[in-house]
Amino acid sequence: MGAEIEGVDNTAPEEMVASWEGTPTPLARVRIETSELKAEAAVPASQTRRLLTTILDTLVVFGAVLGPALTLQVVPATFPTWATAGIIAGQLTMLALVARSAHREEPGRRSPG
Repeated sequence: MGAEIEGVDNTAPEEMVASWEGTPTPLARVRIETSELKAEAAVPASQTRRLLTTILDTLVVFGAVLGPALTLQVVPATFPTWATAGIIAGQLTMLALVARSAHREEPGRRSPG
């Protein structure tokens, strides 16, 4: 199984986008590879923060759904309910802190709008 996302900036010459060997490009590129998945995205450098924030938001949503679900599957039936609830609350708190830190405004930077 595989997936690939190509660059979005069609205005750049092909030779400026094709290399990962350190060739300077006007694009910011992100590549995620696993044994079953290969995803690649290229955006104008000015949009890098937005791309990385979107990727992080997606991972936080997956973590918020899968973390508690997997915890509930692996805890034994004899495990105290309060401890299970505490573990899940801790997972969700950590994800909220990560999401909050990713959306923190940089000094001197205004948000659009």
